[in-house]
Amino acid sequence: MSDLVTDIQNEAVYIPDGYQTPSFPSLRWPNGPQLQTMYYLYYHYDIWRFTLFWTLILYGVVHAVAGIWAALMNRRLQSGLIIAVYLFVGLIEALISASIIGAILGLIYSAGSFTMSTWIPFIWAVVQILTMIMISYSMSSVVM
Repeated sequence: MSDLVTDIQNEAVYIPDGYQTPSFPSLRWPNGPQLQTMYYLYYHYDIWRFTLFWTLILYGVVHAVAGIWAALMNRRLQSGLIIAVYLFVGLIEALISASIIGAILGLIYSAGSFTMSTWIPFIWAVVQILTMIMISYSMSSVVM
């Protein structure tokens, strides 16, 4: 049984010598005149962290815009409270959502022995935002 575990461990993702986790956001544009360094994520914690950061940023922006819109439409003295509540709820949603998605992404990529581009957490944060916006419409549940 220990040989099987050893064989499975030898099949893990090859992490280059001297690898350092790229700084956030480390997005490399794939096209362009100059050659840029490719950035990859190998560790579960880094995958979760990048997914969390992107999700917090995007959820924060979307909820801030929604809170400002709600405050402008309300025009009461407590408009600042409305924005704060929207941001708080959005950031809690982002924390929960990013933790689940980040954990799943880390498990899938490590199970398949894949390296993850730093674009993948960003793309999944965009998917989460678009899903949240789509679900926010009351008719979307009827249509689907």
